[in-house]
Amino acid sequence: MLPLIRRNLKLFFRNRAGVFFSLLGALISFGLFIIFLKSNMLDSWKQLQHPARVLDLWVIGGTLAVASITTTLSALSRMVSDLEYRVFDDLILTGLSRLKIRLSYVLAATIIGTLLQIALFLIMVSYFSWVDGISIPGYITFQVLIVTILASFSASVLNFILVYRMKNIDTVGKFSSIVGAASGFLVGIYIPIGVLPTFAQNLVKLTPGAYVAAIYRQLLMHDILKNVQPNILHNLQKTLGIGINLNGNLTTKLQNFAIVTGVTVILLIIILITNKHDQNKSVSTE
Repeated sequence: MLPLIRRNLKLFFRNRAGVFFSLLGALISFGLFIIFLKSNMLDSWKQLQHPARVLDLWVIGGTLAVASITTTLSALSRMVSDLEYRVFDDLILTGLSRLKIRLSYVLAATIIGTLLQIALFLIMVSYFSWVDGISIPGYITFQVLIVTILASFSASVLNFILVYRMKNIDTVGKFSSIVGAASGFLVGIYIPIGVLPTFAQNLVKLTPGAYVAAIYRQLLMHDILKNVQPNILHNLQKTLGIGINLNGNLTTKLQNFAIVTGVTVILLIIILITNKHDQNKSVSTE
């Protein structure tokens, strides 16, 4: 399985345009915040001690969540391409099981998503450090890097299920465009989660990306939120999605971890069941 993972990694990073476009959704979110959203949001939170730094850390968390979705989806397009051009059938002849081949795509996508999130994180931190003087402690940075792995794996498993039945790469490209545009809303960058209508908020709560973004924001903003006045702290967290509002209470970091992990386990079980069904179907047709 390792040679397949290496193959998928090489094919992905060899296509530099593909790497760029896989990050495009996250880069657009980042760019829109800098050019259009930041000034308006600063006016809304000018009562904070360091509003620019608060919002910088907030958008870093959301942008990383978007990147985990778009980069892994782009990486999994290799699986659809292999299916379309019958490469998958050739891989089965190597003796590897269908499950191991499929897991190689998921694990390669996880590695790709993790590496690109780390690169994007370093770029954003460097920019905001230069512009607004933010600083992130080493222990927080380490925790963020750990979360990039969980975020990438969770997104890879979900995206695998979404593209699993797609028959050609053109369909995946169109689907990726939709996901890239929608992901900024789903993690609450274009419009903060707490400002959305109730229906939209409920829809966002059904997506793992919202909880991933909440984890990132809770980690990155932990220290700076200590300086926020208690009378506006809850409203800030609720509005900006620093914790998801469930039954009137905001989720904690541990609860968000548990939700993302639980959803990922359920999705893995679905993959195993689907693989077993396909295997039985293949045997019955031989």
